[in-house]
Amino acid sequence: MKRAQSGFTLIELMIVVAIIAILAAIAIPAYNQYIREAQMAKVSDHYDGAYRSLKAELSKRAAMSARGATPPSLNVMATINPENRTAPKGGLAAYNTAADATNGVVGVNMTTSTVGSEVIVITRPNFLNVTSDTITLDATNI
Repeated sequence: MKRAQSGFTLIELMIVVAIIAILAAIAIPAYNQYIREAQMAKVSDHYDGAYRSLKAELSKRAAMSARGATPPSLNVMATINPENRTAPKGGLAAYNTAADATNGVVGVNMTTSTVGSEVIVITRPNFLNVTSDTITLDATNI
């Protein structure tokens, strides 16, 4: 008695490989686009978060001054990044004194540090398709 052979033919295996290749050709570019969009959103979120955090902190400090209290010196990086968030690429901190378009680091620079009249410049880098932008916060105009 002859035993029936079991397994897949070469044609069946080639069809499976072709199907996997077609799926990969569609999925890989879509995945890469998804990653790029997530990285761009992360940079924009860091930029907006820095603005909101610093505006709230400067408002709080202005209220302290209005009550006659002297606010302590402002630690900008601790105010905007208490969770030690990282940039989308490179594993660097999300914020630095200068923006970095290669890694998506948002620039935050205090140009005037006198208590009550701080001036802070926040710069979003030209990262991937996100256009660069700059916001200046002036403690005297909050």
